[in-house]
Amino acid sequence: NNNNNNNTAPQPQQEEKRGVKLGLGDFVFYSVLMGRAALLDMVTVFTCFTGIITGLFLTLLLLAVFRKALPALPISIALGIFFFILTKILLMPYVYVVGSSGVFV
Repeated sequence: NNNNNNNTAPQPQQEEKRGVKLGLGDFVFYSVLMGRAALLDMVTVFTCFTGIITGLFLTLLLLAVFRKALPALPISIALGIFFFILTKILLMPYVYVVGSSGVFV
């Protein structure tokens, strides 16, 4: 009878472990990248945000496929940094030329 009571008690703890969780450190790294992007301009902020959200989505897809714990940072930060550099090198010179020509998109 005591074994029966012990088996029913841990169920809420097991249900709690099944959810997807992000650590506080993940949000710190995302914030640092977004803060650095905000020093440049809003276009870089939007592209970095898109990269981070895309990375989180890909991480969740991989989590569903592999069904085991995965780190949340690598894909999101890699895409965020890639979009940051791509925006700074390719997109911003184009935006400045288009803006100085009086063309609005």
